[in-house]
Amino acid sequence: MRRLFNFSGVVFLASAMCLGQSGFTIPLASANSALALPSMAVRDSVVYVAYRSFDFLRFSSQLQVLAYDLRTHKELQHVTISVPKVHGARASGGFFLSEDGQSLAYAELHEPGLILLLAAKNLSEIKRSNALPFTPQDHQRLFAGFDNDQLCMASNVFEYGNPSLEGLRFIRLQASDLKLTSDIKVRGVAQENPGSIVWLPRDKTTWVARGAVWKQYNESGQATGQNLEHENAISQGAIPLGKTKLLAFYGRYADGSVVGYDGHHSEELKLRCSPHPYGTSTDPAYAGAMCTTQRDILPESGGDRIVTSEFLLLKSDELKVAWRQKMEWLDVSDDTGTDGGYQKGSPLIYRIGSKLLIVTPSKTPSLTVYEIDPP
Repeated sequence: MRRLFNFSGVVFLASAMCLGQSGFTIPLASANSALALPSMAVRDSVVYVAYRSFDFLRFSSQLQVLAYDLRTHKELQHVTISVPKVHGARASGGFFLSEDGQSLAYAELHEPGLILLLAAKNLSEIKRSNALPFTPQDHQRLFAGFDNDQLCMASNVFEYGNPSLEGLRFIRLQASDLKLTSDIKVRGVAQENPGSIVWLPRDKTTWVARGAVWKQYNESGQATGQNLEHENAISQGAIPLGKTKLLAFYGRYADGSVVGYDGHHSEELKLRCSPHPYGTSTDPAYAGAMCTTQRDILPESGGDRIVTSEFLLLKSDELKVAWRQKMEWLDVSDDTGTDGGYQKGSPLIYRIGSKLLIVTPSKTPSLTVYEIDPP
């Protein structure tokens, strides 16, 4: 799996202040971003954060979970939960809040696996499972959170030397008892893109990349007729925006573009950097991207190292850059061989009143929160 490294300077909050924006930090006790990155969920101005803590020998058997009020800048709760012991870096599959706001779900999708349900009101454990519904043929695993009273997972299935096995797999578990409720295998529809599987469980649709072309399918493997094609481009991933809407990212080295697609209509935003999906947003009008530049030489000569990186807040309905900030690319990969878990830093974009908050992980044991006035 391809990994990206960044050697740009540290972002100081003071520099953001000079641009007329405000911000603050959220301390994360015992956090180590080189070994584990925080996963976040938010509702009613409360951000929930989950991350592993490690001892000095790089062992981890504890998950730190906290609730923090973004309005009052106060920590409301913090609990430590025992989880399967690991050594070295550990990627989270994600942290999600149920639609009714009552439950939180955290997952780690590679051995030793973990699905953990918590009560949002006090962060107490409700139920857990260490038996994941995956096999060694389930690669590129995805935890997609809640779909009503079910938890959703997906994988890209393949086996070397057996192309007939290739395809996507969509799994749903009953949230109350974590038992399997459905397991759909779509043969011949495989995700070639190096990024995450692009799946909308509530719409029962997925987008699949074949070269520079994105095609939409339903969970039965039938094409919907929605296709996005960008000529002479290298795909860097996509963000689904619901129904037939998609943001697709293309680029290499030091130039690229973002293409917005909505029902056979598309528009392109050209950039002097290579954009990648980076972040989750609770406001469909905005999306996050990390735009990077690399040396235009072969990877074995150091060409895969990031020279500069900048976070872009994209206005998705008008397709323009609404805000930008120098920021380090953060990622972690499990130390479990070639098919371990992978997690990007993934800032959280959340609106409070007239302000947009961008909550970002950092190399320090804290989250940096930027408060901006959206255009």
